[in-house]
Amino acid sequence: LWNCGGTSRGPDLNPEPTKKTLKGLPDWFLNNPEKEGYKYSAATETSRDMQMAIDKAALTAANALAGQMESEMSALIKRAKEETGLGDQSDVIDRFSSTQEQIISKSLQDYKIKSKDIQIEEGNIYRAYVLIEWDAGASNKKILAQIKADEALYTAMRTTELFEEMEAKTEAYRQRNR
Repeated sequence: LWNCGGTSRGPDLNPEPTKKTLKGLPDWFLNNPEKEGYKYSAATETSRDMQMAIDKAALTAANALAGQMESEMSALIKRAKEETGLGDQSDVIDRFSSTQEQIISKSLQDYKIKSKDIQIEEGNIYRAYVLIEWDAGASNKKILAQIKADEALYTAMRTTELFEEMEAKTEAYRQRNR
């Protein structure tokens, strides 16, 4: 018989941090760098595949960074307490749940992975720490370039309209003076 008596479970992909994990935290993970014109965000994720752990951590950090810039949040917190039984035989049941929703409406460009650190946890699980850096200056330059391109296009279109208007008036003048 196969799988008789239960199901097989894989390794825990979200293990509790061990002392080794906590000692191995990169300094930038808890203390993000500060630099004029830049924003930073750090995150950690786990996976059995090293690249997947890195990708997950980078995405988590990018989402957190975008969320800092422009987002809407809503939260729902529920707590239920109930006491059953009498006297010494009573039990208190305390349930707490928290749900949070964040809507991010920011297109995040011009960020790069500034630092990453990979650690192997128990059960051959990779833990990736990723620090992303967002260059506000590069983003502002792109916006400025787009504004200038739009302005140049508008000027070219307006010049064409004025030229066509001038030609029409010249043609009307010629028609009157024939």
